[in-house]
Amino acid sequence: MSDWWEQLNSLQKFFYFIAIPSTVILILQSILTLIGFGLDTDMDLDGDMDFGGGDSISEFDMDLDSSLDVDYETLGGMSDFRFVTFKGLIAFATMFGWVGAAFANTSVHFAITLLLALAAGLFSMFVIATLFYGISKLQSSGNLNYRLAIGKEAQVYIPIPPSKKGQGKVQLMLQERLIEVDAITEETEAIGTGETVLIVDMLNATTMVVERLK
Repeated sequence: MSDWWEQLNSLQKFFYFIAIPSTVILILQSILTLIGFGLDTDMDLDGDMDFGGGDSISEFDMDLDSSLDVDYETLGGMSDFRFVTFKGLIAFATMFGWVGAAFANTSVHFAITLLLALAAGLFSMFVIATLFYGISKLQSSGNLNYRLAIGKEAQVYIPIPPSKKGQGKVQLMLQERLIEVDAITEETEAIGTGETVLIVDMLNATTMVVERLK
């Protein structure tokens, strides 16, 4: 193994250094998803970086600060298309690394190699985003009665911005199914990943209004 590594040029080492760890994480993600542990931590445009207090790796959250103020009552029940997610970033790194490594040992110019690797990575992010967007649409169109969620406790999956300035996501058991729904809150402070909330109302067909448990 060490001999193989030493024979690589610096550009190949760079791409392999990205590709190999990313592939390992991608495989672990797939295994955890198959056995029921959802490892899908998204990057949401509100708040700050939050590492959560729980033991589950799914509680890791990267949250980018933003001044965007979106009126979700106006948007209604429109599903969100999340391009930048944790799964998407890992898929990007994996494809970026392997495609770059494949071209790094050829006569292709460095700039072209980098562009091809970036294109492959972005394409993989788009595929992942489209896949999970489709899954969320299928979930929303099911025969679940979301009104039955009112009064139930749920766990925050993606942080919920304060004062109804944005939406996060919560997970809960509804009709013997573990589901994920959009959520907003009137609380004056953001509700972080892993916190338990109470569903008190519905904004629209699949968006819940939640509050912290007193």
